[in-house]
Amino acid sequence: MDLLNMVLNAGNGGSVKQLASNFGLDENQATAAISNLLPVLGQGLARNASKPDGLDSIMRALSSGNHSQYIDNLNTLGDENTVRDGNGILGHILGSKDVSRQVTSGYMT
Repeated sequence: MDLLNMVLNAGNGGSVKQLASNFGLDENQATAAISNLLPVLGQGLARNASKPDGLDSIMRALSSGNHSQYIDNLNTLGDENTVRDGNGILGHILGSKDVSRQVTSGYMT
């Protein structure tokens, strides 16, 4: 299974439903936004991995928290702590959380 399908099927598809609900999107819009964001995340990871200590830095950021809890409890996706953790990870991977917003901005209502 590829990464996109893993994300889309997380929580038996509940993660997409919850994200759609949190952002006022329908499921097709949420799926399209995720589909467009994943390649950008992959590029960010590749860029970071090519820098000295870049991959180690991301691995430390990812391992410093219990990020799987957000998939285990989808109701927390809109919580302030979840958003803060997500923005922190996006900052590590993309250089700024705002890059993800630019990629997905066409899907917000």
